[in-house]
Amino acid sequence: MHPTTAPLTLEELALFNELFIARFGLHFPDHKREILESRLLPRLRANHLKRYIDYYLLLQYDYEREKDHLIRAITNNESYFFRETTQIEVLQGDAGTELRAGGILPGRLRILSAGCSSGEEPYTLRIFEQRSPFGRGEPAHIDAVDIDSERLERARQAVYRPSSLRVLTPAQIRCYFERLDEESYALRAPFRQGVRFRLGNLVDLDSLRGVLPYDAVFCRNVLIYFAEPALKKAIDNFAHLVRPGGLLFLGHSESIIGLTQSFKAERLGQCIAYRREGT
Repeated sequence: MHPTTAPLTLEELALFNELFIARFGLHFPDHKREILESRLLPRLRANHLKRYIDYYLLLQYDYEREKDHLIRAITNNESYFFRETTQIEVLQGDAGTELRAGGILPGRLRILSAGCSSGEEPYTLRIFEQRSPFGRGEPAHIDAVDIDSERLERARQAVYRPSSLRVLTPAQIRCYFERLDEESYALRAPFRQGVRFRLGNLVDLDSLRGVLPYDAVFCRNVLIYFAEPALKKAIDNFAHLVRPGGLLFLGHSESIIGLTQSFKAERLGQCIAYRREGT
């Protein structure tokens, strides 16, 4: 803690959580108070503030100016290529063939990566499609949304540090990336085509809607940070985004069983997905 900054109190934590849940769905439990304290401290210093309550009041009265800084401070942007690929591989088999046949655009999948960070997940989807197409037909239409505008710009640039490639083999790195220098790798053009990035907030349905419903939505390792009311709101939003019969993929540590009637858990190969109910 900076010597001139008062510690974050439980009362201040409660106020911030109220704001975060309403705006983004995010929640910091009591045992993560020090984590939030450390993440917000640079913003206090940048605004020449000595108390966290003062920063909270700043957000109340000048939110739009501070919004992007706040989002970058409190969101977890951990991501890398080829993360939890079992779910992506499912789309190369019968599940992908079925989705293509029954989709809004027959023969072409519409996929949404929700909470895409700097693009590793949607680009992984494209790489897997290039390696082994999701059935036959036109290339998938892949939309990717995130709440952090800075991360989205990095995604569009598609230049990555070695940490984002850490589970790839040297051969895969050579195949999919062009090495710019020791710390920078640019994703090759064929694996960037057809991936579209835009701002989107999981608790704001209007910011998520595409022109048409999606056959599959990936939202992995995001909802674990949500408060329960926001989690239910996000699930309800997904129910509007995924067509009947479509699939929702969550992280391995995430589950919505018992929280909604709109999706039904279904085992597909080695993973669990959630099938959109209805006709």
